[in-house]
Amino acid sequence: MHTWEAERTDALCGRQCAFALYALPGEQETHFCMATDGRTEEDFIFQNGFLLATFLGKQLFIPAELAAPPPPDAWPLMQQQPQRAATTRGEYTALFRLYTGFIHSGQVRKIVLARTEDAAVAKDFSPTQAFLRACANQPDAFKALVHTPQHGTWLFCTPEQLITGTGTDSTWHTMALAGTRMPCTLPWDAKNRREQALVTEFMREVLAPLADDMQLSEPENLRAGNIEHLCTRFRLQMPPGRILRLLDKLPPTPAVCGSPVAEARQLLLTYPDIDRSCYAGYLGPWGKGGVQLYVSLRCMQMFPGFCRLYAGGGLMPDSDEESEWQETAAKMQTMRSLLNNNLPR
Repeated sequence: MHTWEAERTDALCGRQCAFALYALPGEQETHFCMATDGRTEEDFIFQNGFLLATFLGKQLFIPAELAAPPPPDAWPLMQQQPQRAATTRGEYTALFRLYTGFIHSGQVRKIVLARTEDAAVAKDFSPTQAFLRACANQPDAFKALVHTPQHGTWLFCTPEQLITGTGTDSTWHTMALAGTRMPCTLPWDAKNRREQALVTEFMREVLAPLADDMQLSEPENLRAGNIEHLCTRFRLQMPPGRILRLLDKLPPTPAVCGSPVAEARQLLLTYPDIDRSCYAGYLGPWGKGGVQLYVSLRCMQMFPGFCRLYAGGGLMPDSDEESEWQETAAKMQTMRSLLNNNLPR
């Protein structure tokens, strides 16, 4: 990426316009996507561009009309601050007790507790250089720097497929990803195996009526930065016309919400942990050349002078509060490692 492109992209992050800068897993090439007037749209079915959806399913689409960042002065400046403070340790403890109470009372089998943490950055912090550092550090993840007037500026570095495929041969791929630990050669414990099985079974039930054929892999270890997860891969044969039905039924999965999904989602709405916004939604390029959508994990939101890190963990009947807190800290490290290690301008 040229220096002038990085400088323009950084400047656009403070403007009333929308863009996406992204890189697909396993590819070094970066892609820029923006409408000529910086707009977002809600109707995206027959367009090429970039799709962003919140945890609650609100979709925004950035049309692919510009392939390089334009001069930023055409759009007015914007200022955005978070509406609430980051999660304190005391708040996390109270929510952990509340959420595990839902589990022990039988309302849900699993629920995902998320938290936020703020990290200061230097005045000359560059969102674009942080994105490029993510590309260098995490070649197998989906990386995206996304800015919209509605949601502000976000950086994502996610290992989890939601649905990907070109549609040309009706072959699609997704994954059930759950369970978290530091990389090791020991067998996975029962808590993480049960958690991953819940996600796999939910996805099997949702996808089976949509797919003409479906194949599942055996659970495998998937490395994501400094941690690893249990992953079951799905391969589907499905006409492209069913993709919108899939997006209506699949997210949010138990991996980012809980199980049963409807009950866990309602509890999260009634007793919210954080303003999830774009965290645990989905995003990625959409168009005639294919669909490459990923779950919005390993992310942070950027504000003047600081970045807000997001992470969550699935609570089960035998979850331990300190272990869950440390798990979220390990997940946040993917983003934290990008804050003070920007590539030289």
